[in-house]
Amino acid sequence: MNEKIRLKNNREYPLVIGGTSSTPSTLRLIFQTSEPLEDIVTVFADPAATEQIKTINEDGSTLAVYDGYTVLDNPKAIDDHYLITPEQHDADGAVTAEAVYGRVALLTLSQPAVEARVEQNRADIDFLAVMTGTDL
Repeated sequence: MNEKIRLKNNREYPLVIGGTSSTPSTLRLIFQTSEPLEDIVTVFADPAATEQIKTINEDGSTLAVYDGYTVLDNPKAIDDHYLITPEQHDADGAVTAEAVYGRVALLTLSQPAVEARVEQNRADIDFLAVMTGTDL
């Protein structure tokens, strides 16, 4: 269970069980942290840091790669009593390990909207037209 997420800027955060889930447009992350929510939001609001997010194993090997989830959505939350590790039982049903609760951040990232990409393309085309003297 020692999986982590690693951002493009090499910051790492330990995941909880089932701490990543994705669709083609959204990526949901649940990871352990002691940082204030404001600091987490600052890190994850930077598109350069989140343009590639990897899930890595304890030995450093890559398990999954998530590209292009650069828009930090709502909700952005901290849960101080999140189930990190469930209670474990032996074959007779006796508890062998108590449940562990801890502090986690819950974030959702999404792909940039098509409109944002179109606007960026227009800006790039306009810039190139001005620089090359092309009349559009």
